[in-house]
Amino acid sequence: MKWVERFQEIIEDKLPDPLTFALGLTACMALMALALTPTPPASLLMKWGDSLSSLLTFTMQIGLTIILAYVLAQTPPMQRALIRLARLAKTPTQAYVLVILTAAAFYLISWPLGPITGALVAREIAREAVARNNPVHFPLMAAGALSGYAVWEMGYSSSIALAVATEGNPTHEVIGRLIPIQETLLTHWNLLSIPATLAVIIATVLLLHRQFDLKAPHIPDDLVMPLEAAPSEPAAEHSEGRRYGSLLAGLAIATYVVGWFIQRGLSLELNIVNWTFLAAGLLLVRSLPHYSALFADGARVAAPTLLQYPLYAGIMGMAIQSGLAQQFTAGLVTVASDVTLPIIAFLSAGLINIFIPSGGAQWALQGPAFIEAAKILEVDLGLIAMSVAYGDQWTNVIQPFVAIPLLALTGLRLKHIFGFALVLCATTSLPLMAGLTLGNMT
Repeated sequence: MKWVERFQEIIEDKLPDPLTFALGLTACMALMALALTPTPPASLLMKWGDSLSSLLTFTMQIGLTIILAYVLAQTPPMQRALIRLARLAKTPTQAYVLVILTAAAFYLISWPLGPITGALVAREIAREAVARNNPVHFPLMAAGALSGYAVWEMGYSSSIALAVATEGNPTHEVIGRLIPIQETLLTHWNLLSIPATLAVIIATVLLLHRQFDLKAPHIPDDLVMPLEAAPSEPAAEHSEGRRYGSLLAGLAIATYVVGWFIQRGLSLELNIVNWTFLAAGLLLVRSLPHYSALFADGARVAAPTLLQYPLYAGIMGMAIQSGLAQQFTAGLVTVASDVTLPIIAFLSAGLINIFIPSGGAQWALQGPAFIEAAKILEVDLGLIAMSVAYGDQWTNVIQPFVAIPLLALTGLRLKHIFGFALVLCATTSLPLMAGLTLGNMT
């Protein structure tokens, strides 16, 4: 395990924060554009500056997804339901399966909900395990909750699948049309990949558990927050006000959402997903002031993402307008075929996600080149979009930045779960690539 410990040390101590990395990536893209294309420096600077605002609508949509999901997870009924659910686990197997399936279900509904709900259920089960002497491994259970990231792009809040189905998305002009969810999320190969990936996660976690031969629950001694302590409640919990205002607003928005589906059928886009979460949150909070306070808490969670997106928009603008993206496309077409392009997209997206932990930003950067290559090689565009999405979700399992909410709520440290996360990342690659291969065959 020495190489795992060494890699973990690098991740914890050496990897820069997301904003620093985004600025570093901007500098790298500028140097490549200047070195590999005839674009003059002054012209490149103007292309970069003009592009900074190109994703503002998309940035607002993604930011709302994070905030509204956070609010929903923090509502009192949701908190109480998760605690009751956690108390159903009586054996280690039940504990692991319950945490994995609960977290995965919420990842599929909304990825910001996944780590929050998974952490709360895992922590409550660990607390109960101490009282009942249920021999569970708390860090392994938390790693199982984190591994639900490996399916989030297959569901209701998939950044990439919903982006390509939404007007004005970053690759709308390149694609030339919208790609409905019938060509991405609702394909048979995507729907089959969800249970296949979850089955691999459960099997991996149970096999790892058997290696420990525990006789008592394993709780690390160096938790950031003692297991007996409750995770800190947001200040919003104490907001007062009358509930009828939030109920009326929630019912009005929920009625609109139902009417939208009646008119358009089974179709999704980022906006309607956000209004669904807004309606649910308003119906479950104590009052409008309570919702506003929770929203402010959620905005702090979403702030790093909102800050980075203009920089990624600038990077995308430099790559496309300088001709660098077109050169990358030509290189892809040279080395890839219609059979290998989805797997190349998957693996490259997985690698890039280590440094850019954002599905929407990744698609803005990688999408144009892979879409153009897919057109040339006559590969299904929905499949290529999901190939990048699968790569993004795959290495989220070992992405330290996206693990922050789970670690904060469980009290665990990255070193407690990272070795397990590496194993889960390796095993989940198999069903994900199998799903893409199946999609390419049909």
